[in-house]
Amino acid sequence: MSNARGDEAKLLVRTQAAFGAAEAAGAGKFLHLPFYNYNVNPSAEVNEDEAIYGDAFPGDSVDGLRALGGSMVVPIGLNSIGWHLQALLGAPVTTEVQSGEYQHVFSATGQPTIPLLTHGITHSRRDIHFVQDSLAYAGMDINARKNSERVRATFNLIGREEETANATLDSTPIVYATDPKPVGYVGTAEIDGVGVAGLTGVNMSLTKGIEADQETMSGQATASSIDQGMWGLTGSLDARFRDRDLYDKANSGEAFALKQVWSLGAKYSLEILKPNVRLERTGLPIDGRGIISSSYSFRANRPAIGQNLVTVTLRNEVADYNNPA
Repeated sequence: MSNARGDEAKLLVRTQAAFGAAEAAGAGKFLHLPFYNYNVNPSAEVNEDEAIYGDAFPGDSVDGLRALGGSMVVPIGLNSIGWHLQALLGAPVTTEVQSGEYQHVFSATGQPTIPLLTHGITHSRRDIHFVQDSLAYAGMDINARKNSERVRATFNLIGREEETANATLDSTPIVYATDPKPVGYVGTAEIDGVGVAGLTGVNMSLTKGIEADQETMSGQATASSIDQGMWGLTGSLDARFRDRDLYDKANSGEAFALKQVWSLGAKYSLEILKPNVRLERTGLPIDGRGIISSSYSFRANRPAIGQNLVTVTLRNEVADYNNPA
């Protein structure tokens, strides 16, 4: 018997209409999206009952609450990444900038929605299939560096339940014919519209604060819903010591706008704007005789009136991020 292999696994995705009801299978109804790893897994407690029976044997095993959660790492394909951004930030404002070219603006707003998704995991070689329902995106991490790897993002997810299926959710899923993926070295970063001297890395972590409701009495071991939370935005800037700009900003507590951009020509680009962040104060360690570098942690301020916590602008040739059919 042959083994299941990671390179033959498929991730099928569709926006879900209602909590607790996975989207039905069907040809051409799901998207087939690329990923690097997928660790969104079910779990269940098994507890020991403490009733006393007059002997030294352990108590009965009792089934406990069931959960679904974890993370996945995906390439930042400038067509497919919009599905993940929509799942985290909600539907974008889309405009057609010229024939066949679109701009999608996603925002971390003060009244966020919680989009739900159904995921299908298909192991082609073994013909084994799983369905995960009521998934919600809880956060996003991006670590930007100048390197020769394609840029990737980590998304954290929570959901209701995973079940087995007799067949794949979609035998002919929709696949993006083109999905340009920027490499790390094309990325740039700006502070208040100006490039940062000596910058070597930008790490960002956007969290939504949502939680699975395991308190409402529903008669089931699985979550009853997904509860709203509060946004959080943290990260760090890594830079070589060439001037005092970052040091002075951290020392004074000055707020600034931080923007990251990955561009592949006029048609394809991704821009992440964090309009109001502050650096934590730190020094400039001298660790030997080489180049001096430092890492400055940042945290977002409460946005000013009319601002959002984060705005992500995606340009590509995708007209919308609705379900395929």
